[in-house]
Amino acid sequence: MKKAIVFDSSTIISLALNNLLWILQPLKEQYKGDFWITESVRKEIIDRPFTIKKYKLESIQISNEIQRGVLQVYPQDLSLETKELSNKANKVFFGKKNSLQIIDEGELSVLVLAEKINAEAVAIDERTTRLLLEAPKSLQMIFRERFNEDIKVNTNELKEFQEQVKGIQVIRSIELCIIAFEKGILNTYLQKTDLQSKKDLLDALLWSMRLKGCSISDKEMQEILNEEIKPKFIPSKR
Repeated sequence: MKKAIVFDSSTIISLALNNLLWILQPLKEQYKGDFWITESVRKEIIDRPFTIKKYKLESIQISNEIQRGVLQVYPQDLSLETKELSNKANKVFFGKKNSLQIIDEGELSVLVLAEKINAEAVAIDERTTRLLLEAPKSLQMIFRERFNEDIKVNTNELKEFQEQVKGIQVIRSIELCIIAFEKGILNTYLQKTDLQSKKDLLDALLWSMRLKGCSISDKEMQEILNEEIKPKFIPSKR
């Protein structure tokens, strides 16, 4: 398995919108591996946003991370493999008339590259892709509620898709931020190092990521706070 993580646009955008792109460099240094993006993802996070005034600054900031070598653009063309995977993924669910087009080219190219280089993980915030990988039945129920019709599953296409992407681990921007918190990378935001200050920082981090791109539930946020913010055990003197 290659020491590498392949990033989708959704994860990078979540970090950019929260002014946290800078954590990628120290994370990469500690990880001692590669942070890859595909050409399709590069277009999604740089070329298109650069033409929109609202997102132009984020586009420039992300471009800078590529120029510095923190994010690397995979040099080979993945369009053929991506199209083949799309023919499976976008035929998994179907309604009364047509198959549902649920995953776009960028996300599919991320899965293709991860499989091609045997990466340790893919970083994806987009919920549809994560659920298709991890919990397709839950995704089916979501689509039934969303479209108010009986969405069915093409079991053959689902099986072929799962076989191709089998073993790919998915992480989100929030997991990257938690690792940065644990490694002390975010201590630059702390004026004090007491437990309450750390709890406030983590709580602020979780809420900001949730409100600006990363899907995370109240329950999960509380579990993270409980796990990460623990008083240090001090043995009693005898």
